[in-house]
Amino acid sequence: MSEFPASFSPIQLHNRLNRPVWVGFKLARRGSRHLVMLSAGAESGAKFSKNFETFVGQIVREFKLDPEQTDFVELRQDGAEGAESSDGIDAAAEAHNWFRWHAQWVGSAPMECKADPVTSEAARNYLEEVLTRSNAAA
Repeated sequence: MSEFPASFSPIQLHNRLNRPVWVGFKLARRGSRHLVMLSAGAESGAKFSKNFETFVGQIVREFKLDPEQTDFVELRQDGAEGAESSDGIDAAAEAHNWFRWHAQWVGSAPMECKADPVTSEAARNYLEEVLTRSNAAA
């Protein structure tokens, strides 16, 4: 499960076909809000585009999170992990694509889920900072 960033913990969830899959997970907190960072890694059965509703429903119930106080972001990596750019800077951060997931919640069940790319430089910097922190408090 080395396809996840080092600060992520692998957790096993069940996809929409009820098959167990490993997903990278990191929970951070800022004030009363929670930030759940997720990464599917290379496992095809863990693709968020097809399984987001199933995965976050399990996460909300397991960790007893209030969906209205929780933000969900997905980290997609472009395979440049550990690579260095021409100026010697670690290119892994440049290869990160962040997506913020939105859902209409009915209790702990997400409906009408969609993902939008995180394009704000400030938001991307914040997510990269949380990603590299070794502790779970944001």
